[in-house]
Amino acid sequence: MALISNASDIYHLLYIWFAAVKERRVKILLFGGSGQLGFELKKRARDLEFELVSPVTAELDITDREQVQRLLSSLKPAVVINCAAYTAVDKAEHEQEKAFLINRDGAGHIAEACAKIDCRMIHISTDYVFDGALGCALKESDAVNPLSIYGRSKLEGEQRVASALGERGLILRTQALFGQKGINFVQSMLKFFPERNHLRIVDDQWVSPTWAGWLAEVILDLARMPVGGVVHASCDGAVSWFEFAAEIQLLSSTYFEGKPLAKLEKITAQELNRPATRPTYSAFDTTLVSSLLGRSPISWREGLSRYLQEIGVV
Repeated sequence: MALISNASDIYHLLYIWFAAVKERRVKILLFGGSGQLGFELKKRARDLEFELVSPVTAELDITDREQVQRLLSSLKPAVVINCAAYTAVDKAEHEQEKAFLINRDGAGHIAEACAKIDCRMIHISTDYVFDGALGCALKESDAVNPLSIYGRSKLEGEQRVASALGERGLILRTQALFGQKGINFVQSMLKFFPERNHLRIVDDQWVSPTWAGWLAEVILDLARMPVGGVVHASCDGAVSWFEFAAEIQLLSSTYFEGKPLAKLEKITAQELNRPATRPTYSAFDTTLVSSLLGRSPISWREGLSRYLQEIGVV
């Protein structure tokens, strides 16, 4: 198996790996299947050569080490994908124990169980492990410095996975997800546009908005590849939250059939004054994931357009 840091040297290894798995189904165990990314993974895995098992929270609690170990020992998957997470960023400032229990300890339990049966793990992490102070697209090698409890808990989860699995663990960082399930920025904007006269949106924080449908396809591709380490995976481009909201409104305007929509107003993150501090500029450099997949990520605008088409808004 090759580490991601040597991506330029692994193409021959990837060719051999693809040849070996082409004719057999890959068994995947998915944690967090009820979330927006898990939903997209389950939907797309059905159309591809994957055997995917996804227990609900009522069936398995990732914070229970013994439960996790029993399940993996029984199923013996080839790959485990961990999308399960505590994602209430602001609430985490007051629910620190819960955030660390799920994002750090839960991830660690899964990684330890994977190590015992010698299977791979793809662990989903976040741009919130950075402070965004560099002001440029972030690379996998850039120094981490989380500004929130949520970011700290996710970083310590990454560290648990890396410690337990080494090169058999792939830490996939993403950001600003939107999809059909769960609560996200796009869905919130579509709800608020016709309901409110004004919407105040932060214009001094920049991200790479990422369509969960595209990311699910990337994850399933990487599930077939013998790679480990850290990879940044997001749609291409950087945009402020205000600019993102303006594009959502522009593309969805005909859906509201002439109804008056909220006027968008720019504010600063300091004015919004949320409990948890967010990174200032956390757009990703996606050179590495592009080299692995042999294709560049779609732009955030294309991802937004395809998502709005999928839900019948455009």
